[in-house]
Amino acid sequence: MKPMALQIPEHEGRTFLNIDPFEINSLYVHIPFCADRCSYCDFFSVPFANNSHISSLEYEISYVQAILINFQNWSELFRAGPFSTIYLGGGTPSVLDRQVLKKLVDSLEPYAYRDCEWTIEANPESLDKTLLDMLARTKVNRISLGIQTLSEEEWPILRRVGSIDDAIQAIEVLCEYPFEISVDLLLGIPHKFSERREGKSSILQSLEYLVSRVSHISIYDLTLEKGTLIESQVSSGEFVMLDADELAEERAKIDTYLEGQGFHRYEVSNYARLGHECRHNAAYWNMEPYLGLGSGGVSTIQYPAYNKSQELGTIFRITETKDINAYIQSPMEIPKDIEIIDRKTALFEFLMMGFRTLRGIDKKRISSLFRINLEEFIPLTLKRWNSEIVRSGDLIALKPKNFDILNRFLVECLEELD
Repeated sequence: MKPMALQIPEHEGRTFLNIDPFEINSLYVHIPFCADRCSYCDFFSVPFANNSHISSLEYEISYVQAILINFQNWSELFRAGPFSTIYLGGGTPSVLDRQVLKKLVDSLEPYAYRDCEWTIEANPESLDKTLLDMLARTKVNRISLGIQTLSEEEWPILRRVGSIDDAIQAIEVLCEYPFEISVDLLLGIPHKFSERREGKSSILQSLEYLVSRVSHISIYDLTLEKGTLIESQVSSGEFVMLDADELAEERAKIDTYLEGQGFHRYEVSNYARLGHECRHNAAYWNMEPYLGLGSGGVSTIQYPAYNKSQELGTIFRITETKDINAYIQSPMEIPKDIEIIDRKTALFEFLMMGFRTLRGIDKKRISSLFRINLEEFIPLTLKRWNSEIVRSGDLIALKPKNFDILNRFLVECLEELD
């Protein structure tokens, strides 16, 4: 089946099939299904709870078949793959029927490099030996487990499916397999107005259990997203959020504890033992192009200024429809949601993502892509924050303890770019 040409509204008739995009080595696949919706979640997902049609085997098979057709079209159109990183996210990929998930994994395997980092997100209640036995026979080598908390008080606030016992059992079972294990936790979970927290924080108690069992930990600040249950509960006064000072104090304690346990904070929200950093997420932070499949999936395709040039010309950000039925029915259809990112916006995104990381910005790469000297482009910002910056060869980064000033630093970068 011949891939459909990419039509850009602002440049009617231009297809970009006569020029190769920059090499695409990362693949994301979105599985928009989950067991039920957590109170804080605003990700694009559809809960199986009370939705027998969506959770039927036939529907899952149809969705995966659509992904594979979508993949054939996109990979050929954009010359994508083989892939050094593959990430199945959601939603909760582990809620898929085992054979349906196996079909998806088996079909993508020929496009994965031998040393591909291949991650699948899972929730504890849907992870068992049957699933792990199946995945252990594939190229999947990394499991990202959504824990969020191991606190008996916080679990019901988040409306998590399953239980803390499920979470602990899932981790113990995972430790019997050779997978890299990453876990997600939330910082700043609200508490009831009448309660006062004392003693050791719940997140530190969770970490004491986890540090000897996992190699990667993501700790995200809980944000109140409009339309979520928890946002309405905080707005009504039922729950109270930690203030900025309390969050900063908690994060400082986490940094100190994890550093003492051999984990380094290599990105604003991510900690890992050396050599166990997430390569797929690094592709996002380094602003490398990637292919995004599935309903709601996002692709970032980068084209050179001219054929075989190292200079960045155009970035397209393409978002697949969030109408799952429409996606299943027309997986070859070119999405209408295509964003063209101009050079100034692209440069700021490179700075915004790069300075989130311990590695920082590669000035040589910026020079190659944009034909500019970064030191000459934002000199006032770099001079003002010089004492908070570290330089190493072509790399420039905020000092490891300075992630808390990131937003202020980036605002000044943007003002100077204007």
